[in-house]
Amino acid sequence: MSTTVSISRPTLSSIAERLAAIERDVASARVAVLNDLLTPPALAGQLDVTERTLSEWRITGRGPAFIRLGKTVRYRSAAVEAWLLSQEHHSTSEEVRY
Repeated sequence: MSTTVSISRPTLSSIAERLAAIERDVASARVAVLNDLLTPPALAGQLDVTERTLSEWRITGRGPAFIRLGKTVRYRSAAVEAWLLSQEHHSTSEEVRY
């Protein structure tokens, strides 16, 4: 007994539609990342620290990950959130002192 398997090939229009959908997803992800960037003054205000403290954290590598665009610094909200969660401790003996 032989079984015939039929493989349907995607049409050019369906490929073009899928490609357009992927391009829309990528474009919206780019916009989301750009809209999600925080300036140092905005982040300093949220964390209740000075911009100088943020600068020192960048220099020493103790603060959240940042993005440098030329001379401009920005922070992704997701990176700040991840850094904040990494600062969570159950006791003072867990803390790393600098």
